[in-house]
Amino acid sequence: MSHLLSEFPEHTYEQWHAAAEALLKGASFEQKLVSKTYENITIQPIYRREDIANLDQRKHFPGSGSLVRGSHAEGFLKAGWEVSQELKASSPALLNGVIHEGLNGGQSELNIVVGCGQPVCCHGGVAINTADDVKTALAGVAVDAISTYWQCGPSSVPVAALVLAATEQLGVSADKLRGGFENDPLGQLVSHGSLRQSLKTRFNHMAALTAYAAKNAPQLHTIAIKGDVYHNAGATATQELGHVIATLVCYIEEMKTRGISPETVLPHIRIRLAVGSDYFMEISKIRAARALWSKIAAAYGVENAPVHIHACTSQWNKTTYDAHTNMLRVTAEAFAAVVGGVDSMHIGPYDEISGKSDEFSRRIARNIHTILREECGLDHVIDPAGGSTYIEWLTDQIAAKSWEIFQGIEKQGGMIAALESGSVQQSVEAVCKAKFQNIRRRKDKVVGSNMYPDLKGKKLKIFSQECKAGQPVPGAPSPQPLEITASVDASMMEQAIAAAKNGASKVSIAIATGLTNNEGAPVVTALPSHRAAEEYEALRDASAAFAAKTGAAPTILQLNIGPSGRYRLRADWTASFFEAAGFAIDGTRDFKTNDDAIAALTASNATIAVITSDDTTYQTCVAPLAEAVKAAKPDVTLLVAGAPGENESAWRAAGVDDFVNVRSNNYELNAQLLKKAGVL
Repeated sequence: MSHLLSEFPEHTYEQWHAAAEALLKGASFEQKLVSKTYENITIQPIYRREDIANLDQRKHFPGSGSLVRGSHAEGFLKAGWEVSQELKASSPALLNGVIHEGLNGGQSELNIVVGCGQPVCCHGGVAINTADDVKTALAGVAVDAISTYWQCGPSSVPVAALVLAATEQLGVSADKLRGGFENDPLGQLVSHGSLRQSLKTRFNHMAALTAYAAKNAPQLHTIAIKGDVYHNAGATATQELGHVIATLVCYIEEMKTRGISPETVLPHIRIRLAVGSDYFMEISKIRAARALWSKIAAAYGVENAPVHIHACTSQWNKTTYDAHTNMLRVTAEAFAAVVGGVDSMHIGPYDEISGKSDEFSRRIARNIHTILREECGLDHVIDPAGGSTYIEWLTDQIAAKSWEIFQGIEKQGGMIAALESGSVQQSVEAVCKAKFQNIRRRKDKVVGSNMYPDLKGKKLKIFSQECKAGQPVPGAPSPQPLEITASVDASMMEQAIAAAKNGASKVSIAIATGLTNNEGAPVVTALPSHRAAEEYEALRDASAAFAAKTGAAPTILQLNIGPSGRYRLRADWTASFFEAAGFAIDGTRDFKTNDDAIAALTASNATIAVITSDDTTYQTCVAPLAEAVKAAKPDVTLLVAGAPGENESAWRAAGVDDFVNVRSNNYELNAQLLKKAGVL
């Protein structure tokens, strides 16, 4: 072995750097090989042991210290991540069918979306009105053997009362239940811009349910912190974590004022993070989240406080056109989530953003869990990312910058004050705007949208319903008065459960516990979710509507001059540039002469033409061809594919209107052309 190593002498970083610069042949090392992320983290092309030599996290074992390497010492060897696909249906009976479909397909946690009670809920959630509805939904389910998590928004206490009453009637005590009830008032506030009740009421309900769980149901989560609210609005990884940690501290403090200690609160919190397409960033973000959690726990003097991280695949990068590419996206995202060590995960079906997935798309999404577990063997490894120099370094960078964001929020008075002032929203919107600018220039690529569009593919049909939460439910019985004493301790839950056992409805419990009182309800600037492809999809939609109205999509004629071999790559690139907006490209013909090109233009209905050839041919053909085009069809918008260089003034004088090349703003140029074509 020593002889073998002697043949491969160790080299210094300086030697490697010199060799890399030599290969660049004069190009800038910094510009070519060094990049900066939206998190303002500078990424080098290579990382060495020296870069992570002083990181404390390297000294910690899984389940100890910073928790970077995992919340549990055994990792997935003890228990794999929960397959926690979101379950939606319009009624308890239909939900029962979806539940058994999921269980038969490998689901290990029932992640149930509860609707607002209307017959058709805008979020597709189920209407749970009584304990009997819960029993109908869970018929045939061994609720003491599987985790059940209820996404119930402001109705955590009423829904929990119905579920706990129903499961007790089924013979399952509360201490046997796993899962929880989602209650994240600040996440709901920032995503919607308002609540229907005061924050005081929401925190009182959070305290009452948490106190009850601490006393009777130690395995239930009663507090949620949803980082995906920020991610899907365009936030960076560090913003998502910084806002999550600031919210965590806010909730701990609110519970402290209601007599519940941090040591009691932390085991009942579930953090929900989105997982996007930046593979290494997302792995490191999940690991950094545990480090930040442990830092907060230590600050409150809480030891041995593992965190439950629930991952959901991003909606920011999903597309409605060429939607099957979403399968590839969620696969990479799920892989990153598992490598990062999440505890449960929802992998979105490829058609999730349509608002209505089907059995096929749900099955394919669940099967990704199986592939990662059974074929990749990721449940047989503890901390698969541990030891990667780059990931260890990046984890530390994300944690440090997220902590700075958290500290900035604390200086403003905490998360509530930051949301009220709008500083959180402004910071996320600034990043979102920067991302859209890079998408428009195709610096950031969205396959199927601003790059490699498939014009033959069908768009997902979007199902959207108006939210009628808070309005009377048609056909529902009138709410009955209940004697429930509003409080911040377990007694309110105990009274609500007793009422549910006697047939009380969710609405009756909500009224009795103060949820329908909107006095003091907060209003802030909303932070709506976005998708990277949404602007391009709007262009495609406009082109599709134009085609439906006129019988043909807006057309661009490529005036290809000379043999195809000279410019075919340029022609294909140019066609794809315009297809991103839904233009039909007439570009298969080669024209030997300018007269041939003019004849084709005269016979075409196209109002836009682009001259395409190689740079040498341009020197002799562009000016006369441009003059001929404008003489034959003065209203035609004429472009040249490529950079004009010193010829720009002369070619514009000859009739060229614009140029299309790698420096062009793809979105803005396409939008201008669609307006000229009468599409927009």
